[in-house]
Amino acid sequence: MFRNPSRHCRSGFTLVELLVVIAIIGTLVGLLLPAIQAAREAARLSSCANNTRQWALAMLVHHDAIKSFPYFGQRFNNPEVNTGAGYGSRRSFTVALWPYAEQLDLYSKWDMNKNWWVSPNMSVCQKPISAYYCASDRPNARYLPVSSNLGGFSGVVRGNYAVNLGPGRAYVANQRVAPFGAKSAGGSDAYVPYRSKLSDITDGSSKTLLMSEIRFAPRDDVDDWRGSMLIESFSIFFTAAGPPNSDTTDRGWRDGTFPGLCDGTIDASLPCAGATDSLADWQIIARSRHPGGVNASFCDGSVAFIPNSIEPGIWRELSTMNSGTSAGNW
Repeated sequence: MFRNPSRHCRSGFTLVELLVVIAIIGTLVGLLLPAIQAAREAARLSSCANNTRQWALAMLVHHDAIKSFPYFGQRFNNPEVNTGAGYGSRRSFTVALWPYAEQLDLYSKWDMNKNWWVSPNMSVCQKPISAYYCASDRPNARYLPVSSNLGGFSGVVRGNYAVNLGPGRAYVANQRVAPFGAKSAGGSDAYVPYRSKLSDITDGSSKTLLMSEIRFAPRDDVDDWRGSMLIESFSIFFTAAGPPNSDTTDRGWRDGTFPGLCDGTIDASLPCAGATDSLADWQIIARSRHPGGVNASFCDGSVAFIPNSIEPGIWRELSTMNSGTSAGNW
């Protein structure tokens, strides 16, 4: 049998066919990539909401055990009695919540009679745990300053979950309108915090903000105190002076010797300005890396995603606990 010499076996693709296949694959990847990214962000958002819920539940269990929420920041073992200026045993609300947030190991290592920057507390301040961080931000972020003045504080953990100090600045004279706050306008060495009970929340626990996300610096080597989870007064709070993720400027202590709260030159989405060493001048806006809003918890333990588009007046009203005015729908 003779083979027709004009017929040849085809053993591969032509260049044109290969280019067509590559173009099709590129098109499919282009179509799928946004969906994959959206799915990943949805998972990160869900993880962050779970962290927010766990902190809120820890707050409520603390309330059941102690009969009040903790101080947002504490300089003394009983700051509502001891109102003098000084250091005392400085720490943030985070320490008080450890026993109720499955962090008994950290709590057992903390010396309540010492400040956060001394041994053994400093080593605990340098230990990141997953509950401090929103997965959409920078998990395990810490404070690694380049300033020689602050080198002794190197390694302090940052975090994303902060308590509600009300509708404007961190302290307003003769007002006690939020679940957390201060009774005096002093700064890091002189303010006097207060504690609240659920019975103080006359606007309704489901209509009063408890905690929200905040953001910290995009790099560990930035001299920026925002998000310092265990430092008592500088940064682990938010105020409703502007809606979530707004361009309202964060304000906090900063002087020529210590960079203090913030460095507003690093990230345009984290505007910041220095202020005096007084809570009367400080405000921090709720922020996140989620598209469109922030996770926040309420005083009944519920969690909601608050859109950036929320009307500013409603956001401020949600931050108050006893105004007698309904926050309305959002």
